[in-house]
Amino acid sequence: MSDELSISVATEEPPESTLIVTFPGPGMAGISAVQYLIEQLSLEETGHIQTTGFPAVTPYVDGVPYHHTRLFSSPEFDCTMLLSELPIPIQHSDVFGRDLLRWIDERAIEEVTLLTSIPWLEPVNDLYYVASDDYQESVLTGSSLVPLHGGFLTGSNASLIAHAMDTTLRVGVIASSVDPRLPLDANAALRLVEGLEQLYGFAVDTDELREFADRTHQYYEGLTAQLEAQQEARNRSRVTDDYGFM
Repeated sequence: MSDELSISVATEEPPESTLIVTFPGPGMAGISAVQYLIEQLSLEETGHIQTTGFPAVTPYVDGVPYHHTRLFSSPEFDCTMLLSELPIPIQHSDVFGRDLLRWIDERAIEEVTLLTSIPWLEPVNDLYYVASDDYQESVLTGSSLVPLHGGFLTGSNASLIAHAMDTTLRVGVIASSVDPRLPLDANAALRLVEGLEQLYGFAVDTDELREFADRTHQYYEGLTAQLEAQQEARNRSRVTDDYGFM
């Protein structure tokens, strides 16, 4: 089955030596963070990835379809963004990761930063990392990011960082805590954007994302309170006295 799976990358121009990547995850934190950076930095789509043998996914906006995995860059920007909206089944992630690594090696990419989210990390406001030694020395020295103390990575993130342990490719996974009950955790996305600002010196105005995070937080808090009140009312209605006679 794995031999039937493959990816192909079509690009209009060579990627930069640093690749910032995100895949679908809890709370859409990584995808939201990269989408915000693409808009704020005025990056243009410069390529896309097509897949064979994976579940078919074609996203669209306002009736217009687009590729599920796209590359974004700009002549004034020294990183390339890879934004993937393709949910990759865990049993297929090694094939996807292996083909992506082949393209990374062919394009002489030196550094990969993976954005992800992990439920219920504490403290919530910290950013965490799992990274190869050379990534820690090159990128994380002097940063406020906290190492994840134990566990394991899965999927394409695991394939990429495993490759970094035995090669000169620098790879780091940057993780934000996320509330898995929220379809969109904008606060987690904001933490990832601010983390990339710290690591790479991006000049990005985060006011719009911060305001959106506040609005969504208030909305979900209100929705939760409403649902809890409805549940409490239903529970009260079930408590009745039996005045029947025999």
